[in-house]
Amino acid sequence: MEEPITQSFFSLPNLPPEMMEEILLRLPVKSLKRFKCVCISWRSLISETQFTLKHALMLEASKATTSKKSPYGVITTSRYHLKSCCVHSLYNEPMANVFEHDGELLGRDYYQVVGTCNGLVCFHVDYNKSFYLWNPTIKVQQRLPYSDLETSDEVVVNYGFGYVESEDDYKIVALLQQRHQLKTEAMIYSTRQKLWRRRSSSNTCFPSGVVLANKSRSGIYINGTLNWAATHSSSSSSVSTIISYDMSRDVFKELLGPGCCKRGCFTLTLGDLRGCLSMVCYCKGANADVWVMKEFGERESWSKLLSIPGLTEFVRPLWISGGLAVLLEFRSGLALYNCANGKFQYPVSDNLSGCRDAKVYVKTLVSPSDL
Repeated sequence: MEEPITQSFFSLPNLPPEMMEEILLRLPVKSLKRFKCVCISWRSLISETQFTLKHALMLEASKATTSKKSPYGVITTSRYHLKSCCVHSLYNEPMANVFEHDGELLGRDYYQVVGTCNGLVCFHVDYNKSFYLWNPTIKVQQRLPYSDLETSDEVVVNYGFGYVESEDDYKIVALLQQRHQLKTEAMIYSTRQKLWRRRSSSNTCFPSGVVLANKSRSGIYINGTLNWAATHSSSSSSVSTIISYDMSRDVFKELLGPGCCKRGCFTLTLGDLRGCLSMVCYCKGANADVWVMKEFGERESWSKLLSIPGLTEFVRPLWISGGLAVLLEFRSGLALYNCANGKFQYPVSDNLSGCRDAKVYVKTLVSPSDL
């Protein structure tokens, strides 16, 4: 009689490499960090640049449908303070676990969050006018070449950061617009080419008669595009609009908002709400209406998600749960709004009061030093 074949408790499953990769791609960063210690082959696979990128793209793509909040975090600045918190903690824990990152980059300085993409956070630092890419999950940073942006009090600068998948290239876009002129110049940095290029107003093809909104300093990254709130001015009226830059085609164009904007919105705020372009407008002056563009670029796909009564100050939705609890960014901090009963929880954490430039990022292993 043959003895039964037993498998050691510590032996690895005998699966094809392709299947094992697909399984690992669906795990959170915390698990992947642990599993790098299992064996040499797993460590090699998880450390590959292509694997970390695939993992990041899958998490970015799943934002719209996933019920999991743990792979996502919120990064905020507050003058000289840099903080982050897990989205899951903000929703589910009575005392949200807030991490302070003061000193992890350059010490105490003023950081402007330009944007986040694939787990990378792009910062602009005031004192040396430099840009940095930083992954708060693995705590790796990379300073980018000097931009030589010529700015003054007469120039409004709007930034944006995103990824072009077809080119495997991360780009930073800086739009420089004269305050009293409708003249816009664009400067674009490519991590693949490792250089800045300047586009003058003559070849920018920037929509004419458009003024970028001061409150929209950072472009919103959606589906390979960067998007800024703006107004289309004429002698008789000022109409809100959206300027969209297609990074792969190197083209600027206007996107139309929902039909309500025909009546004129006195404020318009753009955001990324779980992978969809969102817009907050105050058409009636009494409510903050939150809209989402379900199919990017299709005006007919604008859908009104909710209306917050009695709110006329700056607000940007950062996340919405299946139970319709919305994480909101105010100038004074973060708050949770319950759509069912109309109640606010403010602040969501005492350690996050007074924050600004709040952005949701996905927790990945993408290293800026590999770009």
